[in-house]
Amino acid sequence: MENDIKLFYNLTAEKTADQWYQEEMLMPTIKEFISLLPKNPRVLDFGCGPGHESMRLSKVGANVLGIDFSEDCIRIAKERCPQCRFKVMDFRNLDESIGKFDGVFACASLIHISPDELSKVINNIRDVLKINGYLAITVVDGAGINEEWSLLEVEGKKLNRTVYLYTREKLVEEAEKVGLQFVKEGYLDPKISEYGWKNYIFKLI
Repeated sequence: MENDIKLFYNLTAEKTADQWYQEEMLMPTIKEFISLLPKNPRVLDFGCGPGHESMRLSKVGANVLGIDFSEDCIRIAKERCPQCRFKVMDFRNLDESIGKFDGVFACASLIHISPDELSKVINNIRDVLKINGYLAITVVDGAGINEEWSLLEVEGKKLNRTVYLYTREKLVEEAEKVGLQFVKEGYLDPKISEYGWKNYIFKLI
């Protein structure tokens, strides 16, 4: 299953970049998040894909490191967004050498984390956040798995890109265990939120 997810993002990296480098839907969400951080903040784009939102984070003043386990996504990110830094990294096993951040932007990345691994991944995020740093998590609301979005065919290959659903209550419960306080539900463009996407903002106290 993990290999299917990585293969999916490797196969679709170029197409995703072509679409999302042009798409500004998340810019208001990014501006709201950056407004909470100090000037010229250090931000970790957590599951950055081919770097489209890293580019926008940089555009509004952030010093960005993007991480993703898809080698093709990171290759394209480095080509298209040279003003940011990128590393191939599985965020379930963060390398502490990346340091600490004023903010972590986790957009559509935790949707591939199973409930069994969620606590570990949120704790990983906590470990790289500075005190009073902020975390933005964008997920699909609900519980269980979205089967329709998970089972896909790409270039003739049938893949299980498992998409897990999470409620605000579940995320708050896991975040509070490691000292992350829920701040508010952040803004999302209606064209995104109508599909059940939610953006939640937390602060490390």
